[in-house]
Amino acid sequence: MNRLPELLTPLRWTAFATSLAILLVTGWVHGQWSGRWQSEDSLLAAVARVEEVPMEIGDWKAEAEESDRSAFFQTGARGYWTRKYTHASSKHSLLVILMCGRAGRMSVHTPEVCYQGAGYKLAGMPEPWTVQWQASVADAPGSPEIVHESSGSFWTAQFRKDAGFSGNLRLFWSWNNRGTWQALSSPRWETRGEKFLYKMYISHETVGSDTHLAQEFMQEFLPVLQKTLFPKLAAE
Repeated sequence: MNRLPELLTPLRWTAFATSLAILLVTGWVHGQWSGRWQSEDSLLAAVARVEEVPMEIGDWKAEAEESDRSAFFQTGARGYWTRKYTHASSKHSLLVILMCGRAGRMSVHTPEVCYQGAGYKLAGMPEPWTVQWQASVADAPGSPEIVHESSGSFWTAQFRKDAGFSGNLRLFWSWNNRGTWQALSSPRWETRGEKFLYKMYISHETVGSDTHLAQEFMQEFLPVLQKTLFPKLAAE
């Protein structure tokens, strides 16, 4: 007697159960990586702090620039702005783009992709770049401030545009989810499961010493940014 039809039924159920298990595990892993299953409270609080960054920092004053909402939507940004910060006396300007969203989507869009869509071409490989600054913290109101050194790491590279563009663009970019700006090698892997992620681009036309302008700006900008985005850490 041919028992093949009887044997096929349990085999089909086994195959179905295996496929269903793989699908469920894959969905769970993706949900953990993207933060889909996490509460939005931390994310919403982080997004709200984006708008709290001052327009005037030291000798630098910002003007809001028009933002492409569709482009930010593609990156997964829930909160964002584009500003041009200009120095009061030197009149040098830098363009700053700050974004915040779920780590899963914010980690996968890099400038090589974003700026290529705007007509720029990467000129040379990105290099790591570190900036240091002094930050002051007071233990309690009225107590003496304690000054300590802080630092952040960025990727930096030059981007060129086709004919009609005067000079090259120097771009710096970094990610932050726990209080330190980092030039991540594998941002999707290194920020998996995090509740939120900040990403920042800082750019300027190359002038004088190529990275001197950004260093001068960030040494004033980053301490204020730190206190705004991570107020609890700044108070420690």
